[in-house]
Amino acid sequence: MKRTFSLAGAAGMALTVALAMPVGAAQAEPFVPGPVAPGQPEGAVTHSAKNLGNCKAEFSIVNKTNVTTYTIDWRIDDEAGRPMAGVPVEVWRTGGMHSKAELPSWPDGGAGTNTAESRTMVSNRAPVTATYVQDLKKPTGTWTPPLPNPGASTHEVSYRIVLGPPGNNGQTPSGSPEWLGDRGWRHITVTGCNGPSGSSGSLDWGSLDFGLFGRP
Repeated sequence: MKRTFSLAGAAGMALTVALAMPVGAAQAEPFVPGPVAPGQPEGAVTHSAKNLGNCKAEFSIVNKTNVTTYTIDWRIDDEAGRPMAGVPVEVWRTGGMHSKAELPSWPDGGAGTNTAESRTMVSNRAPVTATYVQDLKKPTGTWTPPLPNPGASTHEVSYRIVLGPPGNNGQTPSGSPEWLGDRGWRHITVTGCNGPSGSSGSLDWGSLDFGLFGRP
């Protein structure tokens, strides 16, 4: 059996991709790109995540500060968290996904010690974006428990900023520190976690370069 996909191109041209599929072969669920989750609208640090399909998620931190310790904490489905020294809340898969900044940066990039009298943490830099991709089946980080609900085809990924100084380095309109996002969870659904991966029954549009048609 063949599955045929057609893409309409410029000047009425079309590209047809035919994929051979053995009769009776399992079909991987189609990947539909999900919307980017909303970032933190206020302050100088924003964070977001999106579903990439194939059991992968992309996380981004856009940083206008010189601080490199804003760190994404994330969890999969209903897995349990863990205590961490110096953090007053339970944390999950924290580690490895942190903000980036041009030098001099704080705390270890030459900016110096930050005090109320001599503030070396600043919030008026040109934005620097840090982007990380996590494979839910083979995640990176300092704490990587087994994938919960391993037979599921989709998983809910929850994420938040959990480390780093208070929002906007304490330079809020009221003058009072606040935690970025109040440590509130945001959520996306990650697809493509069960079934054939890379089989002839599925087409990963993101891996094809059609040249004439370009990419989004």
